[in-house]
Amino acid sequence: MKIRNKKISISIAALLCVLCMTVGGCAATVVQTIQAELRPDFTVVIDGTERTFKNVNGEVVDPILYNGSTYLPIRAIGEIMGKEVTWYEDRKRIELNDKKSTVTDADNIVTGQNVPSAQPNQQAAPQSGEITLDRAKEIALEKAGLTAADVTFTEAKRDRDNGREVFDIEFRQGRTEYSAEISVSDGTIISWEVDRD
Repeated sequence: MKIRNKKISISIAALLCVLCMTVGGCAATVVQTIQAELRPDFTVVIDGTERTFKNVNGEVVDPILYNGSTYLPIRAIGEIMGKEVTWYEDRKRIELNDKKSTVTDADNIVTGQNVPSAQPNQQAAPQSGEITLDRAKEIALEKAGLTAADVTFTEAKRDRDNGREVFDIEFRQGRTEYSAEISVSDGTIISWEVDRD
């Protein structure tokens, strides 16, 4: 592993801890030490723009290669998505949410009583006549001719668009990304996009 100095080594260890936590429930109670490669030679281009990732102090953070997968810092991903990064210390949980306002790599650090009790995938009950988020996912999968087992959801949330309540649904199958905007009131597909890498 190529390491420029001790400070970067500590930053990498912190980043790897964050990466382990973002993996989620599959290994939520197991913390492991791993060996990975710091890859300053990797170039990440998003929508035609070369990106440089930085930590909260403005220092460059390079991608990491581990078991054939490239890992990027969660703060940088949040910034690219226009999201606020929140770290819940007591639950060891990271959330990326729409920006509202500020581990040291988070916009907010929440401890103790301020931690929300809702489960990560809990959703509000639909109003009379509205479809649920799960039904919106089913509609998008039906349109694509796929099943939930075939895909990885990258976004599934309720939102507002031009004064209308919608579900934004995005998922991937292999190198193909599907994106749908579905009406909350009746399940109509408002927009549909398929992008193949």
